[in-house]
Amino acid sequence: MGHFKLNFLIVLSSFLAANILLALIPIFIGKLTGALAASPVQRHSAVIFTIVLIALSTSHNLVWRLSEILFLKFVKPLSYLYENILFEKTISQPYPYFVDKFTGKLSSYITTISQEFHDFLDNLCFNYVAQFVSFIALAIILSSINWQTGVIFFSGVFGMFLVGRHTIRNSFNKEQLAADIKSTKNGKIVDAISNFVNVKSFKTEVAEIAMIQREQAKTIGAESKSYMAEVIFWASMSFFVRDLVWPLTIGLNVYLFLHGQLTITQLATMLSAILLFTTTIWDSVWFISQFNLKMARAEEAHSYLFGNELVMSNAVTQTKRQPILPFSTELVLDNLHFAYPDKPNVPVLKKINLRVKKGEKVGIVGRSGSGKTTLTKLLLDYYEVEPGIIKLDGAEVTSEQIAQLISYVPQDTSLFHRTIGENIAYAAERSVTRDEIIKAAEQAHANEFITTISDGYDALVGERGVKLSAGQRQRVAIARAFLDDKPILVLDEATSALDSESEVFVQQALESLWEHKTVLAIAHRLSTLRQMDRIIVFDNGEIIEEGSHTELLNQKGHYAKLWAHQSGGFIEE
Repeated sequence: MGHFKLNFLIVLSSFLAANILLALIPIFIGKLTGALAASPVQRHSAVIFTIVLIALSTSHNLVWRLSEILFLKFVKPLSYLYENILFEKTISQPYPYFVDKFTGKLSSYITTISQEFHDFLDNLCFNYVAQFVSFIALAIILSSINWQTGVIFFSGVFGMFLVGRHTIRNSFNKEQLAADIKSTKNGKIVDAISNFVNVKSFKTEVAEIAMIQREQAKTIGAESKSYMAEVIFWASMSFFVRDLVWPLTIGLNVYLFLHGQLTITQLATMLSAILLFTTTIWDSVWFISQFNLKMARAEEAHSYLFGNELVMSNAVTQTKRQPILPFSTELVLDNLHFAYPDKPNVPVLKKINLRVKKGEKVGIVGRSGSGKTTLTKLLLDYYEVEPGIIKLDGAEVTSEQIAQLISYVPQDTSLFHRTIGENIAYAAERSVTRDEIIKAAEQAHANEFITTISDGYDALVGERGVKLSAGQRQRVAIARAFLDDKPILVLDEATSALDSESEVFVQQALESLWEHKTVLAIAHRLSTLRQMDRIIVFDNGEIIEEGSHTELLNQKGHYAKLWAHQSGGFIEE
């Protein structure tokens, strides 16, 4: 970081030097004009001032080009690296963060902040430094001509500051609101397009178009208010430039010249400076207004992404996985209670006491909403579990440490828009060969359909795996689990999306996969749990029964009722 600061300081100094050379030009224009207007003409001085003017122009050009090269080498890459920092910070957030956020808005805001940071670095070097130098030079030049001109200049600038700080604040607030409404609209567009399968399935194109049109109308209204606030800001600034500083400065100095109180050199210098002032002040007002708008957008985006937390290059550390703990005897959940953060007074799991021996195959059943999926989320460290609840081989461990021991096959497999091979290898903690990927696919009975697809393992699966059927996606997920070789296997309806024939093959593959593993399998299709060592029955967030399939049927309790009322192999809700 210190190395970057030094390089950045060098770049800024280079731009500063280039702009100082440019700011000196009005002084020597005045001197050249005075030498030419003298009687007799001061030829020697005129030649010197001409050479100086040419030298200043040429030197400015050379130093400016050098500044651009230095900027490209030392500063430009930073704007792109900051996007990496934003992505790393966002993707490293815990599971609840994403539950509460609009995914399309997250990606939109990451792009917004990185673009505004990119623009800020550009403007800082190419524009803000120039404005700073020009302002200082103008103040010195105009004040040196006569004190009255200095008073007009500083009074005008002070008045612009007093009025502008109020008008720009209103513009800032309006732009911040517009940025939020616009990003929400953009997020909904992304959401609609990414869920195009649902749109096409339910023929809701008209409804989605109408929804976006409503959001667009809100965006237009908010941006119109923001634009009007900006117009008011510009009008107030224009009053001071056009109606005060410009006419008063020119009128005063022409009057002084006509009455012999000002030389032609001073008048020419003043006119050159006031022309430069007009350009400089308008550029300054423009950059201030644009900086205000950009800050509003960036602040709104940053607030949505990170709240009040400051994200800097040294604030995000590379996520490192903890070493995988050994698992020798049993996994224990001791009196687990849990409620989701947004509903802390509504317990989802109550008094969960569970012991799973190493190598044991445990099935988990219950109606929807009974707490099965929540238990899985806690084991996968989606939500933090209080200390002392989870024990491994008798020692207290965290949910993060347990998650490191788990291979997971979800019910709804959502793949990356990458190749089939990349999706299979995704969870492996090491580089895997093509032969290992193919072997895992063969074990999951996925190789059969992969080899019939054009490009095979190099075929892109489409966003969320849309090019594959649900059953094919599920077999890719199972193949992934073969490569993600962990001692605990968690299955969430791993065969629910398969046809009967595929289910037989995949069930055989799963039995091969879990042969030497501890298994927790959630299922609505009770027939898939008949070979489990033990079945846990959930109801209303509690464990109400447990035992083997036969033992539970003989108890004629909740599980027996579920078995009797299942339809097509599935629990009836």
